[in-house]
Amino acid sequence: MTLTVATRMSAGAVTVEEHAHLRQVVDLVEGGAAAEVGVVDGFGRLLGVIDPADHPDLFGHAAGPRVAGTPRHRRRRAGRREAVAGDLMTPATAVADTWPVARASRVLTDAGADVAFVVDDLGCVRGTITTRQCRPAPAAPTALKEAGRDQVRV
Repeated sequence: MTLTVATRMSAGAVTVEEHAHLRQVVDLVEGGAAAEVGVVDGFGRLLGVIDPADHPDLFGHAAGPRVAGTPRHRRRRAGRREAVAGDLMTPATAVADTWPVARASRVLTDAGADVAFVVDDLGCVRGTITTRQCRPAPAAPTALKEAGRDQVRV
């Protein structure tokens, strides 16, 4: 039996619509709701992702005090207050919920990503999957009785 992404994924993902104000995205990231925020259209279809690492001038806490606290970065942040999510997004790594886990693992590896958004057949976000969730589950110990001795094979 082939394991599918749907059996290993984490249901739900933090997303905002493409017209969401920058402040909403910053609040989600700095509040610890998500490390990356998916950007979706009005139907919930994945359009891209906002990664704080791509915008250290905007995400103070996530970027660290040495970056966000400098006068230059505070000015840049102030100048981009009118930005919306669609302006800041980059292409997202996505996998289908019906794919085998091994295929999702290859996509994550090829993209150099730790997390991928899981989408259904319409492209709507259903959750996320990580490289850790793609790893095979460890084998369960099997108890054996040999020559009167209890042994556990791992």
